[in-house]
Formats: sequence, C-alpha cells, structure tokens
Amino acid sequence: MLEDLKPLLRPLLLLSIGVASVYLVSESRKRKFHIKLPFSKPDTIHGTDLRISRILVYPIKSCAGTDLSSSAFDKEGFEYDRKWMIVDLEKNKQLSARDNRGIKLVRVFPVIQRATGTLLVTFPDSPSTPSFSVPLNPTPEVLEDWDVHRGFDLWGHADEGYVVQSADPQAIDTPSEILSAYLGRPVLLVMKGPGLAPRPSENLGQDSNSLAYPGGSTVRYPDASPFLLVSDASLSHAEATVQAMARGEYERKVAGCKPDDPAPPVGEWALPGAAAKRLLMERFRPNIVVSGVLDAFGEDDWQEVVVPAQSSSDGDGRRFLLPNRCPRCMFPNVDTHSGKRDPQMPNDALMQYRKVDKAAPAKYCFGMYTIPMEDGGILRVGDPLVVTKSAVNPRITDDSDARK
Repeated sequence: MLEDLKPLLRPLLLLSIGVASVYLVSESRKRKFHIKLPFSKPDTIHGTDLRISRILVYPIKSCAGTDLSSSAFDKEGFEYDRKWMIVDLEKNKQLSARDNRGIKLVRVFPVIQRATGTLLVTFPDSPSTPSFSVPLNPTPEVLEDWDVHRGFDLWGHADEGYVVQSADPQAIDTPSEILSAYLGRPVLLVMKGPGLAPRPSENLGQDSNSLAYPGGSTVRYPDASPFLLVSDASLSHAEATVQAMARGEYERKVAGCKPDDPAPPVGEWALPGAAAKRLLMERFRPNIVVSGVLDAFGEDDWQEVVVPAQSSSDGDGRRFLLPNRCPRCMFPNVDTHSGKRDPQMPNDALMQYRKVDKAAPAKYCFGMYTIPMEDGGILRVGDPLVVTKSAVNPRITDDSDARK
C-alpha cells in the first residue's frame, strides 16, 4: 500500500513547502512594522455606533480653537468658524501659524460671547498685551464705517475682508494695532462679511448638482472646504505611531522615507507609558470629530454621511459630502499648548504610512474634506452619524507596497 502512495508523496511535499513559505513571508512582513497599518479591512464603514464626539470652531484663522456643544452651520461651514483672518501687510497675504512669522497665533484665544454679541480675544501668554472685543455680527450701519481690504493672497486667491474695529467705542487701540504689537509686524484683522465675494472651495471633485443650493460650495477663510472631519480612532493610531517611532520601534522606514535616515531626536514623545507626550487633536484643526470608528482612518472610505433629524429644525436630516482626503502641511508639527514647533513629529511618523492619495503624492493625509449638501442646519455633540455612501478609495500604495 505504501508503494501505491509513493507517486503522491512528492507533490504533497512540494505543496507543503509552498504553503509554509507563503506563511513565513506573510509573518515576516507583519513583523517589519510594530504598528498595524489599517489598510486591509474591506469594510468601508468601519464602525457601528458612529457619533459626533466634538465640534470645534476656530473663529480667527490660525488662532486657538474652541469646543462647542452645538453649532449652527450654513453652506460655508460652522457659524463663526474662520470668519476672521489676519493679513500680513508686508506680504499682503494670510498670516499662518504654519510659518515662523505667525506661529504665535496658536496662543491667541478668541472666545465667542453670544450673550454680549462679541468675540473676545485674549493673550494668556502675554500679560502686557490687552484683550479686545469685536462684534460677532456687525450691523450694516456699522459695516458702512469699516474699510474693506481687497486683493490679499489666500492660497492663490485674491480675497477681501472688512477691516475689523473694536466693539468698544472707547477703545484707544484698534484690534489690528494690538495684534501688530503682539506679533511684531504690521497686520490687519479682517472679517468675511455680507456683500463680499465668496471664495469657491478648492477643486475637490464634488458634484455640485447634488447640493441643495446653487453655485457650488464656497468658504469664508478655511483653506479648502467648509468642514474637516476626523475620527477619534485615527488620532489614537497616529499618536501610537508617533510614540512608537520615537521609541525606535520601527525596524525600517516605509512609504517614501529613506531607510538609512537616522532616528530623529524626539524627546518627550519617547517617554514610557502615560508620561509620553500626547498628540492633541487641535494640531489637525478638525471641525467634526467622530467616535465609534473601529478601524483607524476608516473615514477615508466615506463619501456621503447623514446626521439623522433630532428635532423639527433638522428637517429630514443633515447630509454631507466627503469628496477628498486632506493633505497635510507642517501645521500639525506646531504644539498648540506651547506655541513651539516640533521639528519632526507628527510629520515624520505619518509620512511613513499616510501618503495615501494620488492627488497629493508628496504629503500625508489626515481627515476628510466635508461639504454640506443643504445650506443650513444645526449639529450637536452626541448626534448619530450614518454613512450612506462609501467605497474603498484608491490609494497610492496598499499594505504590501508600503513595506517594500
């Protein structure tokens, strides 16, 4: 009987060797990176109980943000989000905290005061700088006395804004003069208001015909879209990746980084356990943060979401398009607590595995550009979120390619 089986032994042996080889290669690839890369799951929703966990607005572009429990929105984003901006008069362009010229802006704190109808601006790190207030919604009569500054550059677009004056008629210095003294350069505080030309959203590839308002998506002073949506899971994964890289737990670099680069000096990121430096969501400037996403960067695959109606004012629900991922600049390397720039993190870590969009091959992506399909509504922390359209979006690289 053994003689009868001999012809089968060689094929069976070769098959066993092949299976074992595939397994060993697979296991070897898994061990090349200590953090699991979230590219393999086919589920395009990546969660079951999706909810809005935070609503953030940044009244003055590049300045500190504030958490809200709810906010009205229109087709240009949340009420008061990036309604104001600071213009660098020496260059006649936006002053951004991503640059050394404007990095101090992250420690300027605008506070929305609905009771008084004002935006209070404070400087907690600069006791010698006086706070000031400006009107949240200046009347047409007030705006008649405000100059309009036109033609300043905002990402290649010639924009315009009302030159903001103090809400206090007895104020000695204007808001622009106070900010100029704080920043050490001449600047203007401007506001996007009625009668000024809207700025189109960046070319995000959205279908304007699907929007319930004419003319397509526009913004006030955000970089690209009315909202930016991010999940808690993505931040947690990014933080773990940054800390792991700081501890030297990468066996090699991936996704475009040179494999012989020396480990960067990372200081507090490498401390053990809870002592390690935290990666704060505010570095990424989202407006809508979502909880319940089980797989990091699951929101990459969302194309359309609905926040179901919670009251009669919500109509049939609030619908949003998610046309593109957000390619990141160096702003997330600015520590919003210290007002100083981290030279490496999180950029170095996220460049390893988040260069995932063909439209931005040289940048890492974090968050989704988001456009309201209706021209207004209200969002609240705790609102459920339903993904109504999703697909596994094309990536520059998949899990296997990232490790070659």
